[in-house]
Amino acid sequence: ITNNLRCIDSIMNEEEALYLDQLTSISDVPASLQHFHNDYEDAKAKLSVVATDTAAVHRTHKTKLHKDIREARKYIRLGEDLVESTDAVRQTPSEELLGKLAAVDQFSKIAKYLDWVKFLNEAVNFLDKRQNKESWKKCLPIYDELNCYSSLVEDTACANLKRVMVAECRKRYKILTEMALKSFGPVNWKNINQETIPGILENVKFLFKLSEPLCHGKPNLKLGLKYIFSHFELQFKFHFMRKVKTNDIKKPEWYFTKLLSWIREFKDKFQTHFGVLFENENNATITALFVEHYCEFAVLKLNEDIPKLDDGLFTHYIDEVIKFHKELKDHIPLSHFKSPILNLFTEEKTLNRWLQLETISSFKFLTNVEADEHCFEERESGSGYPIPSMCVRVLTSVKAVGERVKVFPSLALNNSFYSLQCDLLKEFMIHLSDKLQKLDHKDPKFYLVVNSVVYILAILEEWSYDQHYIKVSKFEGDKAPFSHISDSYELLQQDVQDSLESSISSKVNSLLSGYFKKNWMLPNKLDTITPSCSAGLMELQQSLASLSASLAPDNFLNIWSNLASSLQLTFTNKILFKSQFNIAGAQQFKFDMQAFCGIFYEYCSPSYFARLNSNLEVLTLPCETARLWKGEGTTSLDNLTDLLQERNIVLPTSDVLKILKLRSDI
Repeated sequence: ITNNLRCIDSIMNEEEALYLDQLTSISDVPASLQHFHNDYEDAKAKLSVVATDTAAVHRTHKTKLHKDIREARKYIRLGEDLVESTDAVRQTPSEELLGKLAAVDQFSKIAKYLDWVKFLNEAVNFLDKRQNKESWKKCLPIYDELNCYSSLVEDTACANLKRVMVAECRKRYKILTEMALKSFGPVNWKNINQETIPGILENVKFLFKLSEPLCHGKPNLKLGLKYIFSHFELQFKFHFMRKVKTNDIKKPEWYFTKLLSWIREFKDKFQTHFGVLFENENNATITALFVEHYCEFAVLKLNEDIPKLDDGLFTHYIDEVIKFHKELKDHIPLSHFKSPILNLFTEEKTLNRWLQLETISSFKFLTNVEADEHCFEERESGSGYPIPSMCVRVLTSVKAVGERVKVFPSLALNNSFYSLQCDLLKEFMIHLSDKLQKLDHKDPKFYLVVNSVVYILAILEEWSYDQHYIKVSKFEGDKAPFSHISDSYELLQQDVQDSLESSISSKVNSLLSGYFKKNWMLPNKLDTITPSCSAGLMELQQSLASLSASLAPDNFLNIWSNLASSLQLTFTNKILFKSQFNIAGAQQFKFDMQAFCGIFYEYCSPSYFARLNSNLEVLTLPCETARLWKGEGTTSLDNLTDLLQERNIVLPTSDVLKILKLRSDI
């Protein structure tokens, strides 16, 4: 036995390979394999003796062990451990026994192998004799058993047996399916009635039982549907896959239109006559099976045509495929539908070609739009501010890239085009940034470009709620759809706002330079704005009016509010807290500041300048009142707080006292 075990692997590999490679008849099994089978019975007899002897030894050891435990009861815990240890030894077979058992297992496998080879020989002989017009249906049980063996052998290491058996199964499947379809003939749907439908259903059920190789026990829906639609397949091939006028590679819309007409005409008829075959499925799933099989016709045609297409036709085919599937929505919920046509375009080679063409086309369009002489023509944004036509055209193009692929269920495919959309938006942002740097602030085109940034951010926010983009962005790993693109546009928007604010602020501060140095000890108050202040305020008013007419409301809001905050802080720090005032000077400064605040009242309420107005109210108190408040501030802060509340002055008492000290006449 031992000697045989050592050479089993080498003999099996050499003789089995030799036999299976040159197989002409299953009866040519090498004699050495039969010797192994004979040795198997001898090994079992010898091993039974070994097993009996080993059991006797175990019983002796166990008796002795219990005797030792009784003599050592004071060491009970140690004894229990010893029992466990010895029982473990008793339960572990010796190396010799393991070797014998391995030999039995090996011979068992050889015996099983011989049984499978014997079955294969018998199955082949049976099928060879009965694959004819008269008795081919009797082959189904034997084929089914052959398919079962082929599925089982897939999990073994018998490489040659696996190869031969699976190849034989595939061969018999092909022969039987061809004979079945030929015998049954095509189903002419125009002749389906109560008399013909029972026979057709029996044929379909028979084909369902003819499982595909390595799919034992699984109903062959594909084959059954092929039979049901055999008449349409013949018609489709006749019109679109022969040398006839209707087979025009430039006109894929012709056969897509034909498929849609068949789907519309026969959908209900399929449900009525063949729905009984799918009792466990709902109506939507049955309709999906119906449509999927029609799509298989288009797959045959597309596989034939796609390799022959130039880039222009390839793009046209994609458009027609997308159009076809959008029209299918009228007949079937796409959630139940797995289109074999769409799967063609998710294959790596086809997808890469499509993505490359889409990328080239989209970036070329972007360049052409920017170079168009009409790119700055004004368009209405829908929110009351103007934007350039190029912005509308580019966003329409970017949106179309994503919309076109929504019918494709593949997240990987949609992610590829989502990335393209992001790349296009990044590139357009670079173009916008370049234009902003080149255009003067006085040029109306500058503000159209600024509004483009605002408009794009608004559109991206809309897209962020689209369920399609939410799914794709999660696949990509974004925190939200287009979030990283929005961040970039927001930075550009902030840079533009800072630039505009800085430009206006610099001009106004330059014109106010003399005003900042003014002496506020005046003999009397003027009836007009201080001359050194009027030019600066006029520049501020004109700049804000121009921005209000040109910019998007949100953009303008940010700019005027920042200017208002920064300028009132400038007036407070550079004049109010750095000057000495008499009552006339204080009144004149208040008059000037009221004019400054009035410029902004068109855009906000007076409460926006509540702190500045409170400062001015305290600064212009009559002398007696100012002295009183100043005295109360040094003796009773509570009284001063009450006085401030009476006049709605929103200042802490410390600031009030600080301002009162600026008055030189109290």
